[in-house]
Amino acid sequence: MIPAADTDSATERAAAKVEGGAQPADLPTAAKKRRRQRSGLGSRLFLVLLAFVLTFAAFGLSGKAITLPVWAVAELEQRINRSLPGTAVSLGGVELQLDPDWVPRIRLDDLRLLNPGGGALLILPDLRVSLDPKALLQGQVRPRSLRIIGAQLKAMRDSQGNFDFSFGDGALVPQINSFAELFDAADAAFSLPITASLGSFEAEALTLTLTDQRTGRVWEMGDGRLRLDNRADSLAAEVSMSLVGGGLAPAHAVVQVITEKGADRARVTATISGVAAQDLAAQAAPLAWLGVLDAPISGQLSTTLDARGISSMEAQLDIGAGALKPNAETRPIAFDRAAISLNYDPAQGRVNLTGLSVDSPSMRLAATGQTYLMREDGSPMKGALASDLPAAFLGQIHISQAMFDPAGLFQEPLRFSDGALDARLRLNPFRLEIGQLALTEGPRRLLANAKVTAEPQGWSASVDLSLNEITQNRLMALWPQALLPGTRAWIDKNVLDGSLHDVRAALRIAPKTEPRLHLGYSFDQANVRFLPTLPPVIAGSGYSTLEDQRYAMVLESGTVTPPEGGQIDVAGSVFAVPDVTAKPAQAQIILDTRSSLTAALSLLDQPPFHFMSKADRPVSLGQGEARITTHLSLPLQKRVSLTDVYYDVMGDITGFASDVLVPGRQITADRVSVRADKTGLAISGPGKIGNVPFDATYRQGFSPDQHGKSSVEGSLTLSQSATEEFGLGLPTGMVSGQGEGQVLIKLVRGAPGVLTLTSELQGIGLTIPEIGWTKPAGIKGKLAVSVEMSKPPKVTDLSIAAAGLSAQGTVALRAAGGLDIARFDKVTLDDWLNAALVIKGRGQGQTVALEVTGGSVDLRRMPDARNRKISRRASAPMTLALDRLQVSSGIALTDFRGTISQTGGVNGDFSASVNGKGAVRGTIAPSPNGTAVRLQSNDAGSVLAASGLFSSARGGALDLTLVPQPGTGIYDGKARITAVRVRNANVLAELLNAISVVGILEQLNGEGLVFNEAEAEFLLTPKALQIKRGSAIGASLGVSMAGVYQSASDQLTMQGVISPIYLLNGIGAILTRRGEGLFGFNYELRGKATDPQVSVNPLSILTPGMFREIFRAPAPVLKKQGSGG
Repeated sequence: MIPAADTDSATERAAAKVEGGAQPADLPTAAKKRRRQRSGLGSRLFLVLLAFVLTFAAFGLSGKAITLPVWAVAELEQRINRSLPGTAVSLGGVELQLDPDWVPRIRLDDLRLLNPGGGALLILPDLRVSLDPKALLQGQVRPRSLRIIGAQLKAMRDSQGNFDFSFGDGALVPQINSFAELFDAADAAFSLPITASLGSFEAEALTLTLTDQRTGRVWEMGDGRLRLDNRADSLAAEVSMSLVGGGLAPAHAVVQVITEKGADRARVTATISGVAAQDLAAQAAPLAWLGVLDAPISGQLSTTLDARGISSMEAQLDIGAGALKPNAETRPIAFDRAAISLNYDPAQGRVNLTGLSVDSPSMRLAATGQTYLMREDGSPMKGALASDLPAAFLGQIHISQAMFDPAGLFQEPLRFSDGALDARLRLNPFRLEIGQLALTEGPRRLLANAKVTAEPQGWSASVDLSLNEITQNRLMALWPQALLPGTRAWIDKNVLDGSLHDVRAALRIAPKTEPRLHLGYSFDQANVRFLPTLPPVIAGSGYSTLEDQRYAMVLESGTVTPPEGGQIDVAGSVFAVPDVTAKPAQAQIILDTRSSLTAALSLLDQPPFHFMSKADRPVSLGQGEARITTHLSLPLQKRVSLTDVYYDVMGDITGFASDVLVPGRQITADRVSVRADKTGLAISGPGKIGNVPFDATYRQGFSPDQHGKSSVEGSLTLSQSATEEFGLGLPTGMVSGQGEGQVLIKLVRGAPGVLTLTSELQGIGLTIPEIGWTKPAGIKGKLAVSVEMSKPPKVTDLSIAAAGLSAQGTVALRAAGGLDIARFDKVTLDDWLNAALVIKGRGQGQTVALEVTGGSVDLRRMPDARNRKISRRASAPMTLALDRLQVSSGIALTDFRGTISQTGGVNGDFSASVNGKGAVRGTIAPSPNGTAVRLQSNDAGSVLAASGLFSSARGGALDLTLVPQPGTGIYDGKARITAVRVRNANVLAELLNAISVVGILEQLNGEGLVFNEAEAEFLLTPKALQIKRGSAIGASLGVSMAGVYQSASDQLTMQGVISPIYLLNGIGAILTRRGEGLFGFNYELRGKATDPQVSVNPLSILTPGMFREIFRAPAPVLKKQGSGG
């Protein structure tokens, strides 16, 4: 080796030759001058040269290298530079060696190729040259082979694909813009005289730094080896090196190039191992699509290059484990391994995919196809391919085998034996458009289309898929186990079998948003179980959808068979999961059923409902058609208890009929509604009990404190037919019209129910004609009834208040129906009746019997008889036991006892006391204006005294008749008293005193006057008494009387005639009024009845009786009948 100082001087020397005026063209002239100067030394040089040759021969025979002296190196530089016009060579040192075959070899250290400015174009640390012996014999130095060790090469490819090269630290060589320029440069290099004998060129320990602006990467290629063979008609090169760059694992490549001399075409074959897909994609247009992969690639590529670019290409590539990753922001889509075989058809601009396979534990794929290279404007790239890359690929793929089985995703692999794919792939930005993907396996056919884009924020995808048919178990096998596991588990467990068709799915993915998934399919002949405790749906058909986060299954047909009642149609039922991402997901079930009532109730008596068991009712409750909608909510988890299940039941029952719900009664309804949830059950609607309309709600609570308890609440129609339906025994015609009543029935298991009925009696007319009471339909009232629904029922409380009537009591009914006995402790009617009442039933079709016990009746306020209806048919007698029967303001019958019949009118017998003293007996009978009364007593004096009419009478027999007249409390009366004795009568005493009849007066004040007979005709009103004609006849005295007594004011206005010694004087009575003799005195009584003013006309004695009527003034009368005055 030559020392560094000598090397530097050699470089400076060579540069001086180029830059300092010794240009390469002037070198021969300088040599001539030197030869002329040395012409005297020729013989000496020859001797020296001969010595060198002999020495070289000796070293050659010994195999040792000879290091040339500096002057010899300089001479060698001059000779080399003569063959390199425009450039100059600088040598650091030269060693010579003779091979055993006597081929000289030269080792050049620090070889530099200089440009005219002195800059280094090429720096070679170690160049070894084998010289051509033939050329040496001709005096020419020509290399036969070159070998470079440790050279450094730098290259840069711009975005257009053009290359710039530099060797070592030298400046860049002229730019190479195409493969044609590269081939021309190679041809030119081997056409130089100095390279005429060069047969091979080798480079070892070659280092290449490649800066690729197209891919944005810098490659360091080390441990490279290059061999170039100069053949007779071609050049062949082989490059082998390891590649390191971008932080990836080292790759290895072996490239072979063969080009014919003088031609612009070369055949390039590359064998690669572990080359990054993105780096390979940047080398040729047919491989540009590999740029979206992040994976190592191994294999072999063969291309034909000409002046236009790549005119053909074949490749067999193995793609190692990696991922689809178009940009740094998109999440990688991993795969394990793939292989592809392809060739490029320039005439069609088509890349033929002769083999495409993906083989990994999760997926296997075998396919062939073709793809077209498309420009940005949509036109195809045909012919040879230059440095331009395609904007898109348009491909058609035929799939011969496809298997998908990602670890843990499916229960079993998804397989297809045939398929086709039409797609367009754009690279910048990445956009894959699948026009159609068709996969088939037997009769099963899957179709899909999609758009997938790599956006700056991440993946965006739109995928639509359809599948013509699949079985239920296959769907579960293909449903990814990690996708909606709760929903999947429920369907797998509860959709027992069936076939699916028209399966459609759609997936939408956008950056920074949740994926949206839609799945839909139809199914038939499926057995579906909505709840483990309920019978399954048999032969169900319908459809299912999964929209975003909501899953739904809709049954369009199917039946359920409960334990009783036959099949149930469940078409329209729905299973839905509103949010499949919830943990746990919550299922919502709508069970829509149509069936017989018995079947519906049988289903609702299954767990978790137990409706009928809780209500202690049989499922065979009645007949009818039921349409029930049941809403259920439950979590989708492995263990679901009944407490986790929420339910809400709603529905209608049409054509309902039952004789079980209310024993002994037929209940019918055109339509009733059913509602139930965890709190209780309710059945409501209008209907009829027998012929009685109602609108009520049956309620059964499900809480522990409501066990065995239920209620019925609502309204029913009150009418005459209602009383007949329930057998209350009320007389026909007592109830008219119809109205609404509010009813509440409380039912307790093991005890009779309690019914409460209330009504305002609006629209209901009531009448009791026997007492003249009527409630018009338009007047409100108040009715309240409490009934113990035993056998027979008991009315524990009944109260009514309407139209002046108020009553409260209890009612007992007979076991066979109808009234047994009704007891009213207090009955008031207007202000004339206040008594206790007992009503006794006498059987179907018979009028009731009445007992009035206690209380009082005021005849003065009793309705006019014309308002009271007289029964024309036989009726039960009415028993009266009144405390008081008020006849007038001053007369009352106490302790009234009697039996009254309604047959043909009010009639009967009674007994009583007048104002609690005078005992009387009587008879009542019908008359045109009401009830007539005949009153008799064996103690007339006591009766008259008790009534306040006359307190001085003693004894005697009374016979009184009262006949009602139009108007309230107005009677025409007749009274007859016999054998009555009068004592201490003040008024009579004053009359006797006035006429100076002393003997009779003494008798009156003594043992009393006896009247054999006293009669009166009178008019009795509530406020007054008018005596039309009255008389009293005795042996001592005769008296006549007429006038008015105002009971309200106690005013008396009377007149009459008093005839003494009537036994004789009465002989002429035939010519006068009864009680008046032939001779008598006229008198008047006025003022208070207790102390009247008495006036007597003594002259009237002179008027014989026959003429008395001529002079008699008219007796006082009531001014207006009924007014009392």
